Amino acid sequence: MSLEHQRAALEELHVIERALTDRIIRNPEICPYYLDDDKPLLKGKKRSFREILLQQHEMERFIDNYKRQKVSLDTLSSRDADYKELQDKTFELQKFDQLFNKLKQKDSDGVVNGLQHIYSLKSSGINILSEVGADIDLSSMFSGEEYFGKYIDLISLHEQWLNLSIDKFNYVKYLEIFDKFDQQRLKKGDDYIKYLEDLSNYLMGYIKRTKPLFDLAKHIDQIKSDFSKIQESNSLFCESCNKNFAKQTVYDAHLTGKKHLKNVQRAHTSQKRPTHKFIEYQITQLVKVIEKERQESKLNTERRKALTERERLIELDQLAKDEQLSDSDDEQHIEENTDYNSVYNPMNLPLGPDGHPIPHWLYKLHGLDIEYTCEICSNFSYQGRRAFDKHFLESKHIHGLKCLGITKPTLFKNITKIEEAQNLWQKIRKDEKLKESEKENAVEVEDEEGNVMSEKVYNDLKKQGLL
Repeated sequence: MSLEHQRAALEELHVIERALTDRIIRNPEICPYYLDDDKPLLKGKKRSFREILLQQHEMERFIDNYKRQKVSLDTLSSRDADYKELQDKTFELQKFDQLFNKLKQKDSDGVVNGLQHIYSLKSSGINILSEVGADIDLSSMFSGEEYFGKYIDLISLHEQWLNLSIDKFNYVKYLEIFDKFDQQRLKKGDDYIKYLEDLSNYLMGYIKRTKPLFDLAKHIDQIKSDFSKIQESNSLFCESCNKNFAKQTVYDAHLTGKKHLKNVQRAHTSQKRPTHKFIEYQITQLVKVIEKERQESKLNTERRKALTERERLIELDQLAKDEQLSDSDDEQHIEENTDYNSVYNPMNLPLGPDGHPIPHWLYKLHGLDIEYTCEICSNFSYQGRRAFDKHFLESKHIHGLKCLGITKPTLFKNITKIEEAQNLWQKIRKDEKLKESEKENAVEVEDEEGNVMSEKVYNDLKKQGLL
């Protein structure tokens, strides 16, 4: 590696460092630790979720390029004869002239030109990415159900799970328990291992796509290390047969059995496959990384079930508008803030699309002068009837109902008081129990002595041997 190549590599390292700094200054939310209170980062203009994810993928490429150049410099600079010669105290002026003339003859191969242009930050609404990340396409990375990584898509895995599970839970319940293997009754076998591998691979791929700056390889190594320690502490576990034993005597007898010896021999002759215990443990640890997305997916699925077809189409149009990329850079943002602050707005009216307060008559026409307070949403006030009606299907209101123990939010529209919601929920549960009781007592049977009773009572007495 010539000195010119080393200089070009060092220049690229400097440009990448500057490019990363510019992006974090412009949008601190792309930093993975943005929400950590211990990290004193300034909050900039609110950017769309899609823009943040795009720039995180772009930063991942910057970091990969940085690491590659750093490794190249560390391994080759120490062996560079010209560089060593420059450090030699006996270096002669004549040799310096020869070396200087040699460096002036730049080799076009490998020399990085236009680095500032390649890594430059763009801020147009059409394309915010530099040339390095110009080919990043989020639409091809995520399915429609995932919506650019906001939600997880386990629909196909849920279908696999239904073929293995004794309990046929719906998709919402599956999202809640898919990583809680002690709450599932599944048929263990090759299909189960295949299901676990597919689920684990999906979770790892999802984390790579939604959290490109997260060190997944390091996290997987930590999971393997922790699992090994757990297995070492459990002396009654047979790795070859993938079984736990409750007693030492049973475990000792198992070690001499034909089935165990056969599994040991098979493990030596065939490629070792991860046990289902390890994959289960890995899944539980991976889900902790995306716990927020799992909860959002559950709430979103419940909310969408309550929407009509027309409301779903309106929501899709609104989401498309909300996720448009920011069309202004930091200087424009400062100018906009200055303009907004200088607008005369004594009545504190909402701003229209032109940045000026909407007319007062329009404000009153839409009923924005009327406040609606929802006690379930921590006494949050909504301006106008339209925003108030819409909030019953939003995650904040649904979460408030969940905190009250209410699992059927669609039945509680227009209810804003906590006491009213609790009373209605008690009445609904009472009615459900009454209907259940009526179903149980609907069928009557007669014993040998001619006593008439419900089928449930008859079965209970028969089990106890009283009939």
